[in-house]
Amino acid sequence: MNKRYKQKEIKLLSQHNKTSLAGVIETRVKEVNIKATLKVIAPGWRIMHNYKEAANGRIWIIWDDSWYDIKLINSSAQMIHCHINERSKGYQFNLTVVYGFNTLEQRKSIWNDLKMLGQSVSYPWLIIGDFNAILSPKDRLVGAPVTLNEIKDFEECVKDMGITEVQWKGNYYTWTNKPIGNTRIASRIDRAFGNDTWMDKWGHAAIEYGNPGVSDHSPMHLLLHQSNHQSRNGSEVMKEIRYKLKALQPALRQLNRREFQYIGQKIEKTRSELVELKDQLYNQASDELVNKEKEVLIKLEKWSMIEESALRQKARAR
Repeated sequence: MNKRYKQKEIKLLSQHNKTSLAGVIETRVKEVNIKATLKVIAPGWRIMHNYKEAANGRIWIIWDDSWYDIKLINSSAQMIHCHINERSKGYQFNLTVVYGFNTLEQRKSIWNDLKMLGQSVSYPWLIIGDFNAILSPKDRLVGAPVTLNEIKDFEECVKDMGITEVQWKGNYYTWTNKPIGNTRIASRIDRAFGNDTWMDKWGHAAIEYGNPGVSDHSPMHLLLHQSNHQSRNGSEVMKEIRYKLKALQPALRQLNRREFQYIGQKIEKTRSELVELKDQLYNQASDELVNKEKEVLIKLEKWSMIEESALRQKARAR
């Protein structure tokens, strides 16, 4: 997320899914650049992070303050735990966003922290993120054989806490390391769990794993209440109208700025190529496809920067 074109792609994904709350991991954004980055991907939103516990700020929680009131409860280098109050409907829940360390020994503290949190949680509780751990031998495709030692700590944590994996749809493997040939590994390390209270209230809701796009992880999207958008007051309806008008602006600008049409077409075509390649790579990770993926990512970055440069020139012309 420390590259401009990736920030723009994240913003586009957020707008497409009408996201109002998100957990972001492995940002690689320096603390001094938080405000500038947030302004690009989600202007006007609030942010919670763990730079105090991790020098590189491994986890962000960002949200639209008009939708949610969020209070920090606890944080560490591997998780942020908070309380969420949805303003319009008034429902409340606890959210824990996890980004586990890479080694088995380093991850031991996150299992202990989660079990300790579970002793005091009374609200519906969603635990979601990149655990950097697997629960079953089938959770890794290719790579080193899975050992029971790798699975044990995570499995025991889930069992001891009595949590249940949230329903899901999409690709089974949620992460790939992207190298070429036999060294390419795909794993299921991104998951979501709920406590009994969560499952009683929102057990019907399913996580959707999307296409990774510019990331090596599949984004996770969860819609809690479709009904929230069916019985809205006047201000909420106006908010949606403003959103739709804003979404129309690019199309309206193209009518008067023909020079942007070609650039826009190139970007859309490149995005489509990337989506198609990602789908093919899940089925067959050949060297040829991996090399094509790298070429397409370079091309997407190039056209995204050209578009941004053209927009700056137009702004100065005004």
